[in-house]
Amino acid sequence: MSKRVCAVIIKDNKILLMRRIKEGQEYFVFPGGGIEGNESVEDAIIREVKEELSLDAKIDKLLFEMENRGQEESYFLIKEFSGIPELSGPEKERMNENNQYYPIWLDLNKASDLPNLYPEEARRKIKELFIENK
Repeated sequence: MSKRVCAVIIKDNKILLMRRIKEGQEYFVFPGGGIEGNESVEDAIIREVKEELSLDAKIDKLLFEMENRGQEESYFLIKEFSGIPELSGPEKERMNENNQYYPIWLDLNKASDLPNLYPEEARRKIKELFIENK
């Protein structure tokens, strides 16, 4: 089973998500990507956040792991980072009229209720961890 890492970047009760517009469909996803070679999951999430968002991140903790579409995904909480979120890396190179990426800060309460934040199971877990258990 392949593995992915995903970042849950939170600051001032806002969460940083990737707004996607692909073939006319708008939705939101957690920043992240695949693990390369012999990379650890921790090294992979730091690299992915740097590649996608131009941020130097520090892992707070592993929040949860789940299976999504045949992939094992690890979700890491990131509260400390430096830089300004700006699209970069392969996502910036692939961006075109039919495949768009926009880093966006959303209110955590609003984001946890978005019907088009995927994967749904991760959205539910974020709501449980940060909204319902406050």
